[in-house]
Amino acid sequence: MIFEQSVRREFRQTASSILVVLLAVLLTVTLVRMLDRAVSGAIDPADVLIFLLLSAASSIPQLLVLTAFLAVLLTMTRAFRDQEMAVWFSAGLSLLDWVKPLIRFLMPMLLMSLVFAWFVAPWTVSESERLQAQYSARDESLQVAAGRFRESAGGRRVFYVGQSTDAGQSIEDLFVIQRAPHQRTWVLAASGKLLIDDNGNRFLDMEQGRRFDLSWHPDQAQELQAREMGFEHYGLLIKAAASATPAKPIKAIDSLDLIQRHDPRAIGETLRRLGQSLGLMCLPLLALGLVASNPRSGRAFHLIVALLIYITYTSLVSVAEAQVSRGQWTMLSGFAAVHGVFAALAAALIWFRLGNGRRFGR
Repeated sequence: MIFEQSVRREFRQTASSILVVLLAVLLTVTLVRMLDRAVSGAIDPADVLIFLLLSAASSIPQLLVLTAFLAVLLTMTRAFRDQEMAVWFSAGLSLLDWVKPLIRFLMPMLLMSLVFAWFVAPWTVSESERLQAQYSARDESLQVAAGRFRESAGGRRVFYVGQSTDAGQSIEDLFVIQRAPHQRTWVLAASGKLLIDDNGNRFLDMEQGRRFDLSWHPDQAQELQAREMGFEHYGLLIKAAASATPAKPIKAIDSLDLIQRHDPRAIGETLRRLGQSLGLMCLPLLALGLVASNPRSGRAFHLIVALLIYITYTSLVSVAEAQVSRGQWTMLSGFAAVHGVFAALAAALIWFRLGNGRRFGR
């Protein structure tokens, strides 16, 4: 049918443009955040691009919801502004005739959202946690590139290694700065080796060097206390033994394992993953009724209202997920409190517009 083909084509074109813009914004914001984490030592600077792609992939379901919502809103606003809706109404079509092409337009996006929310996003979270844990578990001496200064995680230490051998297990011409509140320590050594004690603690055994300490009182910064000493062996704790294996984040749990669990946190996570896809149905239908109920309002007004609705929707989804995760709500209550309310609001707006249309003979 010409009508359905025309509507779906315009939905796709508008959604493509919006998705490109939103992806550019998402990648830019995520890149800045990942660079900040790399500078602070939370992730490996060499893995910034990997973390960028993993974080962007986990945000695809939310991006699709906003894309579909804005695409329907802008398409309907243009149709009313250009009097195209008057032509369709005069041809015997009603607002309900827009629902079928809208659903067919949303089906591929819904399928993609389900795949990302239930399979891709958990894998990206798990992979991010693995890379971050792997980087945190690396020895600080191994993170140092020969001939370059390098901060340790948290910025408490600065290493400089002139040369490394045995795959980083032995180093030469070592210089270390340790920073603490009201204290600075400089350690210079001719060589050093990485050692592991019986408890699993990792030490850097530095040989033939000197240590310089400088400390001061915060109220008497001018009165410095300095100390110098030489050593043949100096042990520097690189990483303490892990006391326990960290628990796997709930967002990183495989979907099949998540469904088999019945604790409140698993139910809340299930609600979150389902809700990311349900928003693809609720919000576009709400946009359909919103524009039809206010056809004379401008595009700027509808965009502002759309952003407020989207922010409200995502905030309420987070609240419902938190309530379910704490065991205060059931899963059905979480669905009804957010998705049910928005679906009812969309149906009410469409019914209101259809009632006005019948009243005026359309």
